[in-house]
Amino acid sequence: MSSNRNTKTETIKAEIVIIGGGGAGMTAAVGAAKAGVTNIVILEKAAALGGNTDLCHGIFAVESPAQKRLGIKTTRDEVFKKQMDHARWTIDPRLVRTVISKSGEMIQWLEDRSVKFNTVVGEFLPGGGSFFHMLNSGPQAACGHSIVEALVKECRSLGVNILCETAAKKILTDEKGSVKGVLAQTKDKELIINAKGVIIAAGGFGANKDMLNKYLPLRGNVPIQSLPQMTGDGIVMAEEVGAFTNDNFSILAVGPSYYTGTHAMYMLSIRPELMLVNKKGERFADEALLLNTHNYSANSLSRQPDAVCYALLDSEVIRNILRKRDNLSGFFKSVGQNGIWMDKIEADLKDESVKGNIKTAVTLDEIADWMKVAPSTLKATVAEYNSYCEKGYDADFLKENRFLLPLKKPPFYAIPCGQAYDTTTGGIRINHRMEVIDKQVRPIKGLYAAGDNAGSWLSDNYDLAYPGAALSFALCSGYIAGENAAKSIKG
Repeated sequence: MSSNRNTKTETIKAEIVIIGGGGAGMTAAVGAAKAGVTNIVILEKAAALGGNTDLCHGIFAVESPAQKRLGIKTTRDEVFKKQMDHARWTIDPRLVRTVISKSGEMIQWLEDRSVKFNTVVGEFLPGGGSFFHMLNSGPQAACGHSIVEALVKECRSLGVNILCETAAKKILTDEKGSVKGVLAQTKDKELIINAKGVIIAAGGFGANKDMLNKYLPLRGNVPIQSLPQMTGDGIVMAEEVGAFTNDNFSILAVGPSYYTGTHAMYMLSIRPELMLVNKKGERFADEALLLNTHNYSANSLSRQPDAVCYALLDSEVIRNILRKRDNLSGFFKSVGQNGIWMDKIEADLKDESVKGNIKTAVTLDEIADWMKVAPSTLKATVAEYNSYCEKGYDADFLKENRFLLPLKKPPFYAIPCGQAYDTTTGGIRINHRMEVIDKQVRPIKGLYAAGDNAGSWLSDNYDLAYPGAALSFALCSGYIAGENAAKSIKG
């Protein structure tokens, strides 16, 4: 309760309170309403609904209507086995199985509400499988925005009570530890919402540097592409009522490295044809790791001094990229807008160099001075790399021969890069019914969790073989949480 005696307090009743109005929260409301609950409240501390879902480009699914129309025959059994093997069985198999099985149905549910995925279902990385569902047309982010619009419309049609600019502050429990409601705060009053069930769908903690440094060290001072309201509130509130909240933390890294300037320069810096060196002027990884079916590429940068690197190239590397105009994978096709970024390479290199963000030079000595690296070290690194290119064999990291392009023809370029990420996942331990689990591995009666603040479904590396999995988990886990909360309330 507030210590300010002038604060107004209002008490209202609900059957289910949902903390968070993003994709997970709204699908939870729909799932509960479809299961027969009529008094549902969504608490959203931001001014608008949607959360990170509104930013998403596509969604993962298997055995979906769109895949069946295209003759894609991958099964949920295959995907389950591969995901569990990738995670080394450190995640909850029943939960993973449940969500994968729901993913195709979720695509059908969205298509029934005019969110169409008719033609673009392609593999994100070579050999990764065709799971990434995008819209037929429009900007990339239109996928998430269209899903949010459909969910808002559905929630309003079902009579869900949506309270924006209303922050949940505490989950209320009785003397037995069972959930009995939520304490919330608006601009001018406190709300005590009495309820039989609470669903936590408050998102990750990408905007909370203290939590980042606590749970994901070395990640706290890098560019964040998450929304500012993602501060881990749901995890904190769950911990206060005895939940296990240190479960399967992961980060959706933008990698292998990130350039904070123009989009074209970011796309250029992550191309496998470039050479990456750390602050010491030394290579540290296979530059083509991003084409691997798992997102290991960002891990290598975490081990470098200050998690900083430089992408090096020369004029011939640029000519090679522009001549081939190869998207390489669904990732480059999607994020690079089907190669449109290539049209801006030369202009952006010039503009960013003039601004001092990128270094253009006739000699490697100038590049080394700008990087504050000993010229002898950098030149030795480049000479060794060039020898690998000439032999067609990377003796250090076994980079594919087709990406081994020497740095010999000036001008030379250096693009400074660091780490960045979209959001975090994990924290609150749940079971396959989305019930929150306490430290004694028992469900907390009446408490559920879904979306990015829930753990148990993803290991420490987000698997790019299954792009859009975070959005898929948010929607599927939300709907299942809503259904199960409703079933519990109705006995």
